[in-house]
Amino acid sequence: MKRKILHITLFLLLASSGKAICQVWLTGKVYDSTRMVSIPFVKVTSKKGLITYTDSIGRYGLSIDKLDSISFTYKGKSTSFFPVSTIRYPAGFDIALQVMVQDRYQTLKEVVVIAKSYRQDSAENRERYNKIFNFENGGVQLTSSGNIDPNSLIGLFKFRKNKTMRSFRNRLIEEEQQKFINSRFTKGLVRQITALPEKDIERFMLLWRPPYELVAFSEEYQFHQYILDASKYFRSGIMPKNSLFN
Repeated sequence: MKRKILHITLFLLLASSGKAICQVWLTGKVYDSTRMVSIPFVKVTSKKGLITYTDSIGRYGLSIDKLDSISFTYKGKSTSFFPVSTIRYPAGFDIALQVMVQDRYQTLKEVVVIAKSYRQDSAENRERYNKIFNFENGGVQLTSSGNIDPNSLIGLFKFRKNKTMRSFRNRLIEEEQQKFINSRFTKGLVRQITALPEKDIERFMLLWRPPYELVAFSEEYQFHQYILDASKYFRSGIMPKNSLFN
């Protein structure tokens, strides 16, 4: 009996390790027919049900079984399925679709027209409130002669002012972080990835609004995957743990 259990255990271990070995990290970029312009929001699906999307520079990545196959869908048109086992370089599987995509920048008389970015707004905000962002309670300081600087001593007792300055600075940082989330977590992106009905998009974005750390420090395809996974929970009626509606 013990020998039989041992054989079953070894079989399960070999089966699970074999499954892990069969997984590969498949990544690459999707271009249009010119092979010069990358395409964002291309849907990447596998026969076994995996789904991901290309990010803003056309890059995708997913962990997939070697025995699986993938296909690329853009504006309702799909490619044939590519068997993963036949892909020689999984870490660089680039593909060009038979479509023409206009580049995001338009050049007129050698002037590139680019919309004002979040980073520009943030830099202007930092400059406008420079004294607040760079406020520090420096403590007691000494003069060149070695005596206590009376101005720094007086500053120690401005408790109310110091507290107000810190509070204001924290509020400005919080507002800046929320604006950054708004710049990436947009209705257009959510609509493209989730295909949710228009009437549900605002509620979804309110319930599943991502934290600043996730938006700021995750890779773009990981951020898109978060939105896709969150939409599945939303369709199932599952609320996030920190939801006010729980």
